[in-house]
Amino acid sequence: MSKDELKRMPKVELHCHLELAFRKATLRGWALDKGMEVTRAKDFDREFLIKSPMDDLPSVLHKFLNTRDVIDTEAKVERLTFEACEDMFLLSNVRILELRYAPSFLLDAHPTMNADRMLEAILRGMARAEAAYPMAVGLIGLLQRIKSVEDNAYWCDWILERKSQFVGMDLADDEVSYPASPFAPLFQKAKVQGLGITVHAGEPHVPGAAKNILIALDELGADRIGHGVQAIHDADVIARLVKDEVPLELCPWSNILTHAVPNLKSHPFKRLMEVGVRTTLNTDDPGVMDISLIEECENLTTHLGVSLGELRQCNQWAREASFISEDRIQAVWPFDIT
Repeated sequence: MSKDELKRMPKVELHCHLELAFRKATLRGWALDKGMEVTRAKDFDREFLIKSPMDDLPSVLHKFLNTRDVIDTEAKVERLTFEACEDMFLLSNVRILELRYAPSFLLDAHPTMNADRMLEAILRGMARAEAAYPMAVGLIGLLQRIKSVEDNAYWCDWILERKSQFVGMDLADDEVSYPASPFAPLFQKAKVQGLGITVHAGEPHVPGAAKNILIALDELGADRIGHGVQAIHDADVIARLVKDEVPLELCPWSNILTHAVPNLKSHPFKRLMEVGVRTTLNTDDPGVMDISLIEECENLTTHLGVSLGELRQCNQWAREASFISEDRIQAVWPFDIT
């Protein structure tokens, strides 16, 4: 199929981390303003981009933290948000976009920033994009596993006090060293108050990772699973996902870069779809991982033989799974999607 056919298809992106969804030219400008030597593309790539499977975690964290260091004002956050939305629409025809972010991530590095001002900046960026393009954008508040239950309780309450501005809540970071169960009461509280729940689970290629999906579902009340790629190794987990029609927010290129899956040809996206799991396609960190959603589509069609019809089915599942209200979705979703 042609790139034009892929481009015409309206798309849904459910799993995108805002802080790492930067436009390269913009981030390079901010880095240069801070005195970093990144004029040459190879120098910028070394400091900020993950373009091949990572060798070790510290080298990846270096790029994440470099990105955090240069996003140091609310004005930059507003521009980051608008450009992330704009690029989703212009590059890939994304109509439904959910952005997730951890307020604590940027504030840990920039104490002069303020959580409420940052939220207002994000909302302004989203509103500008929605005014300029036929897209609906929703915001997911993210809690970090690496922080204490007490710290996350604060941010959970902060999100819930502003729940009219959020569509969901997420738990992310290292699921191997930081189990999800201690945070279950926070997510159950958010669920009772009407937020959609998505949890990073079953991502790393380690023994038993798929069981984390069941913990996310049973203890945290997850409506969707972030990644969940290791479900392919556990028949009981697959059966549960199929029975309860739980969508997986799959991010193939990210899975390659993090060694969750060895290569694109062996990615279980299509196998999961064929056994009845609701697979959705997402970019994860499109800025730092230098990927667009249409390029993710091309990866699936080229390496896994996924058809245009199957991609449409994945978008339909993602549309149905979105935490954004149906009236907002209908306002931007074209009737003719052929």
